[in-house]
Amino acid sequence: MELPSYDPDVAALMQASDDNQTGIPGYLGIRTVDVGPGTMTAELAVRPELLNPFGSAHGGTLAALVDHTLGAVLYPVIPRGAWAATTEFKLNFLAPVREGVLRARSEIISLTKRTAVVRVDVSNGERLVGVAQGTVTISAPKGEASAT
Repeated sequence: MELPSYDPDVAALMQASDDNQTGIPGYLGIRTVDVGPGTMTAELAVRPELLNPFGSAHGGTLAALVDHTLGAVLYPVIPRGAWAATTEFKLNFLAPVREGVLRARSEIISLTKRTAVVRVDVSNGERLVGVAQGTVTISAPKGEASAT
């Protein structure tokens, strides 16, 4: 897919700001591994407090990683000051995760001025453990009127 623009400075800032993460991404320890034109890879280490009572990574942990990469992948390709907010996503859990690293790779598959559709593949080592697709609403930077 051809993207309208790509800002490598925003991509570099995303990778450099992991130590300042707050909220859920900070608690989960999400780290940005790679950002490219229309793609992003992030990961988190599976820790005991992220497991469910049955010893597998809680589904909410995987969902939070998906949600994070679903929206963040857009920032290097949307205007500075614009906001990307997840509208919805569907996540298929394919296999349990008990240890190691969860790695999510997101890819923009459709992009307009107001919406994007993003696919996310989540792996644990060499094993695919989750697949998601979602829609993101893009809000114009403050002070700019969005086209209807």
